[in-house]
Amino acid sequence: GNLWRFPYLCHRYGGGSFLIPYIIMLVLLGIPLFCLETSLGQLTKKGAPGAFAAMHPAFRGIGFAAMVVDLICSYYYNSIIMWILRYFFSSFTTGDLPWSSCPVDAECCVHRDNSTIYYWYFEALNASNDIRNVGAVDWYLVGTLLVAWVVCFLCMCKGVESSGKVVYFTATFPYVLLVVLFFRGVTLPGAKDGIIYYLTPKWEHLKDPTVWRTAATQIFYSLGISFGSVIAYASYNKRDNNCMRDGIVVTLINCGTSVFGGFVIFSLLGYRAHKTNVSFENLKSGPGLAFVAITDAISEMSVGPLWAILFFFMLFLLGLDSQFGMLESLLTSLKDEVKFLNKIRKEFVSGGICLVLCLLAIPMSFRGGLYIVDLLDNWSLSYPLLIIAFFEIVTVSWVYGVDKFCRGIKGMIGYEPNLYFKICWLVVCPLVIGVLIISGIVLSIMNGYPLYDKFVGCNNEILAKQGLPEEANPTWVVPDQFPGAFVFIIVLMNMFSCFMIPGYTIYYFKDKMISLVKGR
Repeated sequence: GNLWRFPYLCHRYGGGSFLIPYIIMLVLLGIPLFCLETSLGQLTKKGAPGAFAAMHPAFRGIGFAAMVVDLICSYYYNSIIMWILRYFFSSFTTGDLPWSSCPVDAECCVHRDNSTIYYWYFEALNASNDIRNVGAVDWYLVGTLLVAWVVCFLCMCKGVESSGKVVYFTATFPYVLLVVLFFRGVTLPGAKDGIIYYLTPKWEHLKDPTVWRTAATQIFYSLGISFGSVIAYASYNKRDNNCMRDGIVVTLINCGTSVFGGFVIFSLLGYRAHKTNVSFENLKSGPGLAFVAITDAISEMSVGPLWAILFFFMLFLLGLDSQFGMLESLLTSLKDEVKFLNKIRKEFVSGGICLVLCLLAIPMSFRGGLYIVDLLDNWSLSYPLLIIAFFEIVTVSWVYGVDKFCRGIKGMIGYEPNLYFKICWLVVCPLVIGVLIISGIVLSIMNGYPLYDKFVGCNNEILAKQGLPEEANPTWVVPDQFPGAFVFIIVLMNMFSCFMIPGYTIYYFKDKMISLVKGR
């Protein structure tokens, strides 16, 4: 979330024009909601379903919705780690990095600045040219996917007993690597231009509701809000732990890491633009940004393989943290709701979940796997995260009662949250989230079918550019509409997780509703 997703969203929405709504959403939503979830988990000592049931039994479905979001995200998230590991292993070379130059027989690879794009699409992914063309399996990617899941299992096989120890390394060591990469990046030629692009807003982007909704979703994504993971981990806190202080510190450090990481990434992008004479505007935003533009910059640096190893090892550790955090949340909620799982050893339960998700994720190692990850990352989480957050804030503040909730916090830490939190929980959070949901739905209806980036591969238009100057930058992907079947999948995924909330409420009140009907 901090060093993979955040930079490509900043680039997509004009650098500083994404930073502004990002910081505003941190203040209005991120800090209040994170503190609410840490307090809720510590107060109830339950996973997400049990925690919301403690607020009111009819709203247990909010926790089930969070479990579905966890499941979807955990399903595809290790596929990103799968790509990272491929690049990580490929970086162990005594010569040039494999993406630093074009293969001799590659007609598509016209200029030096195309070599990383060529490697990403043709070598690392062997991507198909249509979302409907799944293609053949890439066994190298299957191997890295298996490694990712095995490491994830070893980190969380005993629940928080093991993941709580692993996190001391996986959450801290990346900062060492990040600082090293920062000082290397800002001293490179062109780094200043990259940082200026990163910090300079394009004001027209702020008129787009999508930017604000994406900023809010990114806050939720990087902080784990609405996933249930914050509630699950907080449930293991000591009763008198200062959860409000922890909430404020964690949110500021987390989002500060994103902003600091932006300096690292955009200094490298500035260096790439300086070396290749390709402007920032011509870089394609998206999941592949770290695997194309950043690898290009790294390959131009002295001792490129060393910097590549450090960069992808850092991404691997950060991705691993996120993955077993979500899985731990899922595991905690499952054990709360399915009692017989408590009689089974943690290693077997964790291993079973990892094995099933690993097998289900194998299609993402096919040639069309990039499209599946893109679909899930961009279209499966945005609305569910906002809707879950809306109902959780309404349940705690209005159904359970914000004063009663604050008294519960005072019973744990000795004082009540201040006026800022009370106003945000009562008014600001539900209002802002409601506006984002409604404006997003209206905009989606107005825009029609959603688009995806279709890889067009080698075609006559690209070959025709062979005679152009070095700064020529061929187009490798074009926007295309999702086929109807995939639009149906998008709608289904969004509805399934969100339906858990009213579905369980109806189930809870069904006997009363039946009695009322019979009475009439």
